[in-house]
Amino acid sequence: MLKVVKPGLFATIQDSGRTGYQQYGVISSGVMDQIAFRIGNALLKQSNKAAIEMTLIGGMFQFAKATAIVLTGGMMQATINDKPISMYKVIRVKAGDLLNCGAILNGARSYLCIAGGFLVEQILGSRSTYTKAQFGGLEGRALQAQDEIPYEESAANYSAFKVKTDYFYKNAPIRILQGTEWQQFSMHMQKNFLEQSYTISLKADRMGFHLEAHTPIYIESQFQLLSEAVTFGTIQLPPSGQPIVLMADRQTTGGYPKAAQVITADLHRLAQLTPKQSLQFELISIEQAEEAYLNIEQELRLLEALLKN
Repeated sequence: MLKVVKPGLFATIQDSGRTGYQQYGVISSGVMDQIAFRIGNALLKQSNKAAIEMTLIGGMFQFAKATAIVLTGGMMQATINDKPISMYKVIRVKAGDLLNCGAILNGARSYLCIAGGFLVEQILGSRSTYTKAQFGGLEGRALQAQDEIPYEESAANYSAFKVKTDYFYKNAPIRILQGTEWQQFSMHMQKNFLEQSYTISLKADRMGFHLEAHTPIYIESQFQLLSEAVTFGTIQLPPSGQPIVLMADRQTTGGYPKAAQVITADLHRLAQLTPKQSLQFELISIEQAEEAYLNIEQELRLLEALLKN
């Protein structure tokens, strides 16, 4: 068992998500930063094994059995038995070792990946936590002090290789595609939407990021809008004119106009932004979005293949 000594600000068990059930109203959930999650698992020569997602502040954990771990995502100062350890590198731990993860210094979310994954119950093919519905993960909730999470003992050998992540986390605008209702906005509003910067409000969580715009964005002529499917990265415009970017724990459908869609290749960078941080959008074509996705997926698969050996 892994004992949670201190849970940090908000930590949950997540994997790549719950797919195939949105038509029944069951959301996907899953990790906010798929890139960090996949790299952590790749270093442990595995894929889609449940990890602990920590938000803004890490936690303190004690291991009951020997195993191997990897910390990925937003950079933090972490120690085992008060000795500093590296992120994006496999670390061996022994029974009784105490892992202390500090505040996340560069990013919003970090991941504790473990050999074999955390062995909580699978629900609808996933171990991801959805706290609002109180299912998945550990009792459907965020981790608490004194929780115990099962995992398998491991004595497997791993490479001492440390992954560099500069390619995946470039400082650049968040790229978007035109949303379903983009053409319903006037050219003036479209220009305002693209040219201004936004601040992520304190109302930013796994369900969605509320953005604060200097110039609110409105549809100037009213029209009938039916509730439609939404996905990770859908940008909705409520009556306030302040955009909402839907995240991993989004609802399955939405009735607000959809101005834009964050491209898949930039979702992990979006997920690492913190409240009060600013961002700007860049409109690109579907062809450019496909190329960006193929490039990042190619880099990930090459890394995964190299680490398997």
